Amino acid sequence: MKKWILGLLLLLILTLGLIYFLIPANIVISNISSAQATITGEFRNIGQKENWEKWWRDADGSYHVKGKPFTYDGTVFRLNRQLHNIVGIEIEEHGLKLQSTVSLISFKKDSTGAFWECEIPSGKGPLNRVKSYRTALKIKKDITGVLKNFTSFISDQKNVYGLSIQKTSTRDTAMLTASFASALYPSVHEIYSFFDTVENSIKRQKGMKTGSPIVNVSELENGGFETQVAIPTNRLLQNDGKIHYRRMIPGNFIVSEVQGGPFSIREAMKQLDYYISDYKKTVMAKPFQSLVTNRLTETDTSKWITRIYIPVME
Repeated sequence: MKKWILGLLLLLILTLGLIYFLIPANIVISNISSAQATITGEFRNIGQKENWEKWWRDADGSYHVKGKPFTYDGTVFRLNRQLHNIVGIEIEEHGLKLQSTVSLISFKKDSTGAFWECEIPSGKGPLNRVKSYRTALKIKKDITGVLKNFTSFISDQKNVYGLSIQKTSTRDTAMLTASFASALYPSVHEIYSFFDTVENSIKRQKGMKTGSPIVNVSELENGGFETQVAIPTNRLLQNDGKIHYRRMIPGNFIVSEVQGGPFSIREAMKQLDYYISDYKKTVMAKPFQSLVTNRLTETDTSKWITRIYIPVME
């Protein structure tokens, strides 16, 4: 009987020793993932709460409901601070609140690592340590799932910028152009009246238009707007009063096609600016819009198709 009690006591001591040996006073939870994205694009999407709506998925794959907490398998995540390429996220698991950090590391221009780390105090008693260890395993599983969803989303460039962006180059292109100034942003009718003027000059010179009309509207420093319109032609034509010939020399362009009206176009321009900044491109000249859809015959702005071209140096 004494041997049995002694053996049980030794087993208990050994078990307690293993608990204290294997489970430290502070349990470190961490996970790392990599994505095919720029560090600035990744930081913008994880460091801004409004962008979480785009990529957040629960453990069952369900989308986040706006206004509700961001949860993954019952664990709540809250963005609470942003530093340079580092975000702080509070994790709440059954009333236990932990502070964690996600640090972004740039491997190369379009490859980024995300390192997520937090600590959980295990407590003094053995039962508390075992309980904390089980909680740590649950949280590690959850942050792994969240990072997997995030990196999968961020690795698709269309998700980052909300539109498809291509790179292209142009051949030597001839065109006729005209420009005008206005106190207010030019209306569709004003722009198309100048398109008509340019097109009439092309016809008078027995030329042919070879593509969609082009427009660029610039806001002037002293107020008002300057609008330049152009129509590509099959050959070089002559100056015609206030209408001038231009040549678009071969070069590299960032191109994106947008469906929608002025708001959609402005948002696309904003995202293209992000793209240029993220990938450290140098803009060589003013961007321009190719109006694929005739705005006069199609009044439903949701059906407008516009191609945006931005000349860049690689």
